[in-house]
Amino acid sequence: MLYGYWASLPIADEIPVPVPLPLPVPISIPAPPPEDPPRPPPLYEAYHERERNLPQHNMSLPYPEGAHAKFLWAANHGSGTRFGWGNYMQEMVLNAYLAYAAQRAYVFDNYTWDRGGEDITSWGGKAIPARIPLSAFISGPIIGGPTGNKDIPRAVSREYFLSVCPESQRVTIDTQTIQDTLGPEPTVSQIVERWVTELKAIESPCVELSPWSPPLFSYIITNTIRVLDVFPALSKSPILADFGWSPLTLEGFYHNRQFFADPWAMPRPAPPLKYTSPLMLRGLLALHVRRGDYETWCDDAFRNAMDFTGFNSFPALPDRYTPPDRDIEKNVNVTRAHCLPSIPQIVKKVRAVTAHAPHMTRIYVMSNAPAPWLADLTHALRAAHPWPRGISTSRDLELSWEGKFVSQAVDLHVGQRAEKLIGNGFSSLTSNMVMLRMANPALSPSDTQFW
Repeated sequence: MLYGYWASLPIADEIPVPVPLPLPVPISIPAPPPEDPPRPPPLYEAYHERERNLPQHNMSLPYPEGAHAKFLWAANHGSGTRFGWGNYMQEMVLNAYLAYAAQRAYVFDNYTWDRGGEDITSWGGKAIPARIPLSAFISGPIIGGPTGNKDIPRAVSREYFLSVCPESQRVTIDTQTIQDTLGPEPTVSQIVERWVTELKAIESPCVELSPWSPPLFSYIITNTIRVLDVFPALSKSPILADFGWSPLTLEGFYHNRQFFADPWAMPRPAPPLKYTSPLMLRGLLALHVRRGDYETWCDDAFRNAMDFTGFNSFPALPDRYTPPDRDIEKNVNVTRAHCLPSIPQIVKKVRAVTAHAPHMTRIYVMSNAPAPWLADLTHALRAAHPWPRGISTSRDLELSWEGKFVSQAVDLHVGQRAEKLIGNGFSSLTSNMVMLRMANPALSPSDTQFW
């Protein structure tokens, strides 16, 4: 769902809805061809400005906001060039849920690659924004939408928190001191329960988890089954139940809807831009095929006896993976088949998944693979099955310049709604799709499988 300010953002090609401090209209046109010099990445200034002017950023508001509000700022959350959106999103969701459970306003931050440097940084030799506002990716309670509870204040931006909670007034907690009381491998529910008790005993409105202390919900725990026991409560909370994508993300989705469904069956909704019914993209098989760093990382997964990540390990899901014996080097191929499947292995799995679903008519491949490899994959899939509605990939999407730098959110939205998904069990991005699919009442766990 979209709330408040985010719900009223105008959509391209439609009549804008008058709102204060309007964001720019997401432009539904392809990015221009490479320029000389290259076009600099967007800085999302209007999105940052809109986050600064959320209505809850007002000390005169009545309880539970204004001067009554209590905050939780996880200053130790992950960031940096080795911390992709998949891991960031999982940690963000769980930090927001902890704040909700403790009846504090969640303090949200940018998706950050470089905290203190210039506005533009680089990754893989390409210029990218150093900090992207969360409102360019998502909507809902995590970035200031209603909490659905009269005693829980809405989320606020990091900038607002720092302005109303100067360092001298903050209670800063070293997370290790509390975590050490929980034993070596606590579950997420145990962590939340212990921290809710701790946070509710603190009278100060300004609580910060020390940036120099370990994050509560890093990949060290979200990559394990210890995350699963929180899901029943998390999925019923507004943090996940009211989680939504930004107008920029949804504009990218609707502009490219011919790749996911028949456009006549899924017209672009009028403002406010929001999910449409049904929640399932019937007939769509989404494939998450990782390449790039996985070309070498998958061998590390074998050597470290890694298992599928946390939310990819729900007992209700049909596929399982047991790390093979590391003493036998040929067993690395067992791991690669699940982590870095070849084109023949992908085709074989697709045949197995669709054997009893003849109504599946189209494929969308979410991948960072090179274009020639994706062309070979597309040819092999088409040779094995007619796919009357076509096969498309992430490289086929036409996105605005701002949309290109949040394209992973478009893929997540597609993976969340596809009738069937074959994902990478080692991937945190797949894990987020699975988390959202398990909360989607239109889908069965049997609709989600792995290589």
